[in-house]
Amino acid sequence: MAKDPLALRRAGLISFAIGILLGILLILACAWPDMEAQFYGFVKYTNEPLKSLRCPVLMTTKDRLPVTIRLNNPNDKVITRVVQAQFSTRLTVDTVQEKVELQPGETKTLSWEVGEENVDLKRFIFARVFTYPATSLPMTDSSCGTMVLRLPFKGGLVIFYGAVLLAAIGMGAGFWLWLRHSDLSEPAVVTQSWQMRFIAVVIAVGVLVSYIGIWILAVLALTLALVSFSVFLMPRKN
Repeated sequence: MAKDPLALRRAGLISFAIGILLGILLILACAWPDMEAQFYGFVKYTNEPLKSLRCPVLMTTKDRLPVTIRLNNPNDKVITRVVQAQFSTRLTVDTVQEKVELQPGETKTLSWEVGEENVDLKRFIFARVFTYPATSLPMTDSSCGTMVLRLPFKGGLVIFYGAVLLAAIGMGAGFWLWLRHSDLSEPAVVTQSWQMRFIAVVIAVGVLVSYIGIWILAVLALTLALVSFSVFLMPRKN
């Protein structure tokens, strides 16, 4: 039995659209908490960022995962770094202060475990870490956030990376299936193929920058993706 090219193209478009929607949700899940963390109420002492600060990308209410930073001593003598970490809770901000001795050239990782007790605003965990200046090293200050899913089991990271995989498969397989059964001699088809490539690249960039914590670029990518996807969904002749 001959396969219907129109049905296969539509199946490809549906797969591609599902992948795009998953990508949009991933960007939102990463960028929204980081953006909220900027306005949560932490006192900001400096604009010099603590670039090594990392929050978990996604959690459930049963997860307990670390917020981490890396401290390095680039000097030729021993230094002591004083670190202050703050975490959201339902009622107030939980503050922890530590002193870390670093040998010349040494790098240490500090981590603080967060869980359901740190959830605020119904679905977020926020963290802010500040390092005091030491010799030639300036004070640094950054914040980040994590979206928390209200699920009765652990596995926020599995859900996140699984969604990344499904989004990639959906976009890639959907585009391949649609392209394989389309007539590329038609100008409208060529234009649509480039639209699909553009949306996929924007989604990939948006997921990447939101994952590494550059929420401003993630919001821009999300806006561009939503506009492009809206144009993509406009009715057209098959």
